[in-house]
Amino acid sequence: MKSVVAFALLAVLVLSGCARHNAPSTVTQRFPLPEGVSSTALFTDVATKAGIRFTHTSGATGKFYYIENTPPGCAFLDFDGDGWLDIFLVQSGPSDPFETVKNRPTCALYKNNGDGTFREITTGSGLDADIGYGQGVTIGDFDNDGYPDILVTAYDRLTLFHNEKGAGKFTDVTRKMGMDNLHGYFTSAAFGDYDNDGRLDLYVCRYGPWSWKTNIPCRENFGLDYCSPTIYPPDYHLLLHNDGNRFRDVSQKSGILSEHGWGLAVAFVDFDGDGKQDIFVANDQASSMLWRNNGDGTFTDTALSAGVGYDAAGQVMAGMGIAIGDYDRSGHPGLFVSNFSDKPNMLFRNLGGGTFEDKSYPSGLALPHMKFLAFGTEFLDYDADGWLDLLVVNGHIKVHVEKQWEGITYKQRKQLFRNEGTGRFVEVTNPAEMGDMMKPTLGRGLAIGDFDNDGRVDALVSNQNGSPELFHNELHNGNHWVSFITVGTRSNREGRHTRFLLTSGGVTQTDIVRAGSSYLSASDRRVYFGLNKATVIEKVEVQWPSGTKDTLTNLATDTIYTITEGAGVTGKRTPTSPH
Repeated sequence: MKSVVAFALLAVLVLSGCARHNAPSTVTQRFPLPEGVSSTALFTDVATKAGIRFTHTSGATGKFYYIENTPPGCAFLDFDGDGWLDIFLVQSGPSDPFETVKNRPTCALYKNNGDGTFREITTGSGLDADIGYGQGVTIGDFDNDGYPDILVTAYDRLTLFHNEKGAGKFTDVTRKMGMDNLHGYFTSAAFGDYDNDGRLDLYVCRYGPWSWKTNIPCRENFGLDYCSPTIYPPDYHLLLHNDGNRFRDVSQKSGILSEHGWGLAVAFVDFDGDGKQDIFVANDQASSMLWRNNGDGTFTDTALSAGVGYDAAGQVMAGMGIAIGDYDRSGHPGLFVSNFSDKPNMLFRNLGGGTFEDKSYPSGLALPHMKFLAFGTEFLDYDADGWLDLLVVNGHIKVHVEKQWEGITYKQRKQLFRNEGTGRFVEVTNPAEMGDMMKPTLGRGLAIGDFDNDGRVDALVSNQNGSPELFHNELHNGNHWVSFITVGTRSNREGRHTRFLLTSGGVTQTDIVRAGSSYLSASDRRVYFGLNKATVIEKVEVQWPSGTKDTLTNLATDTIYTITEGAGVTGKRTPTSPH
């Protein structure tokens, strides 16, 4: 451990210079609190208060099955279209062979009541089915009917639930959509329209070929523990094309089968700005994949030439989660990859044209991570100052880690990094500010979204063998904001991949309607911009995947706008909750 840290410190000095690292390692409260408010916590866990009653179980019985370490995921979605974010939580249950499992606990859907509380409506919804050993979730309106559908990934099966017009009922259409014959250790998945035909396609990560019959016990110095993924070979991933009435497996034809890896996170993003959606995949103990969209239905893995395949030392990453965002206001989406303990988290600056520069150490994101094992992660502007900050969820996989490595714990706290606007991030380490985020858990999934529509971005965390956490953003600093929800007409109905260029107070920011990110999880698809002290939005350019462009001018701040392709603003909500 000491040698790793020493090398990392040297790398920081070489890559960024001593003068760049004189900033303090903690962040104090930057803005005066409103009168009567005494807490300095930036986020408060309100899950119990909000009515979330759920406990994930990995079903572990001491046999250390390979599939037990990866789950669970979580999601924010507005399933009924009422403008309030609902919550979906993945359950795993017993890890024993399927034929021996009876009465498996189910996943859970919580409806947002619009008053800060949630009501579970799983029973009788169709989501109370046995989906197998659940891993992750992704959200997407695959049939363009205006209501988000739910795909749950699990060991050896996928389950696609069709949303029945937002009535709280879901139908299992896995067989109908031609997905019932797909098998493997499925982890993360993402919906995205790679051929721009207006229908959402699907990329699904697989980890490694495993079964109960082939399970290999791994014994270390302190007894049985979970194996390295390399004990089993990596697997090939899936690309499924949405033909309208079914999903067709185009993995081989597209070139996706040319590479394999222990896939854990995936996102569709146009990294090179050519108007076609590329696909980034974070692999565990293998090179990442950056599938460049060739525009003819095929993809080429350009991770190595693009500079995102390995870490700064040329070593493979234990890639867990991914965050995507224009953190430096360059106009290009940057890329963050969460990593194993004793390995640096990675930040790649997008140089444009499909190439990246490793900024992990100069940014200040590498060293603070070394004693953590990171999973879910997202960029978010938690203080609405116009710069994307970063949240990382941590939790180890080695049961005996505290006996093996000094200073590394099994359960771990979250990490919040504030963007200084100089290309550098500073970790918030003050316990009073971190508040409930200091609680150590076996963190896995992370989804972000403003669940109470108060203009501040909140966070949902799924914990293994524990209850989820719903972190409400408590920061009142007077900064303004704006949010957009997209409705496609020529493009896919949800407007996935739509690009926003917003100018406010003379500052231009960009963002994209997300199509995958984090780890096993799905965040709110609404686009959010922090505006600092600006009170007017001079201009917003909206570039839809179809090529349609909408231009909006002189918009009010502190408002959630609905933008319809070709029609501009078709709805707005001004929250009553004070910012």
